[in-house]
Amino acid sequence: MYSSLAYQGYGRGLLVDDVRRINEWAIGPTWPDLVILLVTDDSTLERRMNERDLDRIEQAGSDFHQRVREGFADMASADPNRWYVVDASTPADETAATIRKVVRERLGI
Repeated sequence: MYSSLAYQGYGRGLLVDDVRRINEWAIGPTWPDLVILLVTDDSTLERRMNERDLDRIEQAGSDFHQRVREGFADMASADPNRWYVVDASTPADETAATIRKVVRERLGI
């Protein structure tokens, strides 16, 4: 749902409300209790992207990806009880530890 909104709505410029309605029809009342958004600075993101082969969406260009990032940020700020933003510029083990901690705290696991 959220990726569809970010990539198709914000990124590709489709009407976000239309994308939402289609996805709501598909998922019904099944919404996640927790959404974790991983964010990082531009230089870390560029370095990581340059270390591997990119798929079609990853090759869509910086303007597209900036719109997607803004879409995710908008959704996270609009629903802070459901979303948790994690700084993913830290080493992978630190990022994973943060995610585990948030899942335990937010979901009582």
